Amino acid sequence: MPVGCGPVPGPQLRASLRLSLEPDADQPMLRGGRAIGWIEEALAPLSRTHPGLDIRALAVAIRSATGIESLIWLTDIAGLTRRQAVETMRWSARALLTAALNEHRATA
Repeated sequence: MPVGCGPVPGPQLRASLRLSLEPDADQPMLRGGRAIGWIEEALAPLSRTHPGLDIRALAVAIRSATGIESLIWLTDIAGLTRRQAVETMRWSARALLTAALNEHRATA
């Protein structure tokens, strides 16, 4: 589910996150990790305009700042409202994109 859509993270997502953080837990694969592929697809036009830009690395960085883990941390720990958390995650994604483009421009 894209960030900013749907209900507040529910018990299943929180349980999945909790399980993924347990060391040495014998756990099934809980999620398919599709978000990075979706982000790579959204960034694909950059391969034409910015050849040599590492789209995969940028997608991973954006995912790290926009996933369920970030949303839960921003709401549960940082105390932001869901709207504030979503805006923070959008800002982070844009900042990562801008930084990658600036770095690419500087090395090109």
